Parts: sequence; C-alpha cells; structure tokens
Amino acid sequence: MVAFPRPRGLFDPYYVPERLLFRDNELDIIGKAYRDSYEDEYGVNCLVHGIAGVGRTVFSRYFVTKIVPQRFDAHTVYVDARNKSILEIMTELNDKMHSHFNRPIAVTFDLQEIWTQFRQAAAHSMKRSVFVIDNVDETNEDLYLKLAQLSKEIGAGTIGVLNSHDYRELTRGPRGSVVYDLDIRLRTYTRTQLYEIVHQRVEETFPLGLSDNVLRYITDIVCEFDGSKPKTTVEALKFIWPHASRGEEIDSTMVRKATTKALSILSSDEYMEIMDALASDDYMTLLVLEALSEHLTRFPSETYIDRQTLNDIMEIKCEEMGIRYNLADVDRGLEILVAQSIVMESGYCRDLLYVVIPPETLWEMANHLRTELEKIR
Repeated sequence: MVAFPRPRGLFDPYYVPERLLFRDNELDIIGKAYRDSYEDEYGVNCLVHGIAGVGRTVFSRYFVTKIVPQRFDAHTVYVDARNKSILEIMTELNDKMHSHFNRPIAVTFDLQEIWTQFRQAAAHSMKRSVFVIDNVDETNEDLYLKLAQLSKEIGAGTIGVLNSHDYRELTRGPRGSVVYDLDIRLRTYTRTQLYEIVHQRVEETFPLGLSDNVLRYITDIVCEFDGSKPKTTVEALKFIWPHASRGEEIDSTMVRKATTKALSILSSDEYMEIMDALASDDYMTLLVLEALSEHLTRFPSETYIDRQTLNDIMEIKCEEMGIRYNLADVDRGLEILVAQSIVMESGYCRDLLYVVIPPETLWEMANHLRTELEKIR
C-alpha cells in the first residue's frame, strides 16, 4: 500500500492556499490601503476581525505572503501571539527583524532594551516593513498599540488579527482612534462558498479524493451547527485523511465522527424528550422516521435520502403493514421531524434529507416507540 505524506494543507497551522476563495473584496480594500501608504510613504494600521474559525489567520498570512511580495518592495514580520508573554512576543519581533539584515543582536531579557533594539532596526530598514501580530487580545493589545504608533513614525504597516476580541475596545480610546486606519471584518461564508472551500482543500490534500456527497454532508453539518467555519471543516478533514489515505470507504458514520466537535451541542436527552412527545399520538411520524433511518442504516455510504425514495419506501412499508398509504400524511410526518431538527434538509436541495444522530439509534428508538404505541391503540 502506498504511504502518502501528511499534507501541509491540513496539518500545517500556518498553511496558506495558492488562491484565497471568496475574499476578493476584503483583499481589495486592504490592498488599496497598503498600496496608497506605500506610494505616499506613510504608515497604515489595519485590524482584522470576525468570529473564531472564520479564517482570520489565513487571510492575514495570505496577504503578507502572496500579495505583499508581488506588489510591494517590502518585507514582512509575522508573530503569533497566542499564549505568549509580552517578553516572548517582543523577543520574536526583534529576532525576526534583525534576521532580515543578518545583523548581530545583543541577547537581553530586559523588555525596554529589546524594544529599543527593535525600534532602531525597524527605523533604519532599507525596505518598508509590514508587521503582523496574530491573536491580539486584552493581554497584548497595549503592545500592538505601541507597534501601531511606531508604524506611524517610521512609515511601516501593521495588521492586528484579533482573537475573538471586540475591535471597538481598541479604537475607542484617544490613542487608538488616531493610529488605527481601517478594520476588515471577515463575514461568514455561505453554504455554497464553504463547499467550494472544502472542495479546494480536498483537491490539494486527498490523493484519492472524496465523493461529492461526503463534501456536501460535511458542509451541511458545519453550516447548520457551527457557523460555516472553515476551521471546523479542516478539523473534520484531518480526522478523515488517515482513513481515506488507506483506501477506506468514507461514509456517513465517518463524517459524523469527524464532526463530533460541531455536533457536541446536541443532547441525546433532548432528542429522547422529543421522541417521547411524538410517541404520544403520532404513529405516522414515527413510521416515517423508522423508514428513513432504516434506509440510512442499511446503506451508510448514502449520506442522504431523497424525498422520492422515502415516499417509495413508505408506500411499500404501508402495504406490508396493511396501513393505508397517504402521501399527505407522510409529508406531514416529515415536516414534524424537520421542524424538531430530528431530520435535516440539505442546504443544497430540500429534497435531500439527512440525520446527525446515528441512524441506527433513531431506527431503534422509532421502532420501539411505534411498537409500544401499537399495543395501546
């Protein structure tokens, strides 16, 4: 069996794709701001913000690794400030600034001395500089503000990538309102956009590929339960990759395991309460759920069941059980299940139905409750 190397596109936290999809408008805004500042030789400071997992780090790194080298004669310094002290952040900034010029650096643990070294190196740089501080939060925002003030003095640029932190807190004070020039809010992706992003990442990292149904299933779950975050889809793909690289079949069960984090908000107790309520008097709804979940259990590679297939199964099931088949009753039962979020409609096509609770569990519950209901009818 061929052993595939672990792809950077999934396992490198600082991976940047060759093309950043659906961020053209944001890239145009930040690109124009930095082009103007570069041409007129003044400093510009930008804040990048959005919900966690929406792609703030990828956006900022794409700009400084793909756009800046192509359009500007400038060098970039990137520091990830997550879980680092001010001393660690400043030391890394200073080391990277000096490494650009192969200049010797005096080792010191004095924060003021490190800042002085860094300031002198930045001010005397032959090239314009762009400094990126990723994961700016309340523990390090004063340092970023100080860096932004310096950029105004020496004509450099900065990008502060906020870590789920209200950007208005940084711009509200008298100093912040002066040094910050623009903010870039990264909006969540639509379902179609997220599908294209997942598809791009799979093409880059999965030698054997994944089926369209699996990609849609991942996207549907992440859009429905975790705010359309690309980061969550990457975590799912990281889980799936070792199995796919060994040639294993990737079915709906595997996808549900891969998206456990997104589905952690679901409570089995809540579903039991809903099912108990249905069992009180809704025989047909239980029968619809039983038919749907039985099919998905028997055919795990089919991540979805379409409405026509469900109707055909229900017609056969009703005939076998001696029950009058009525399409309106089936539709009503399905509407109840969708309204209770036991059965989900795909965002790509309402005729495609899926579940996030293991179908074998739903099948067992629906069959048991329907059988108990028969006893008392």
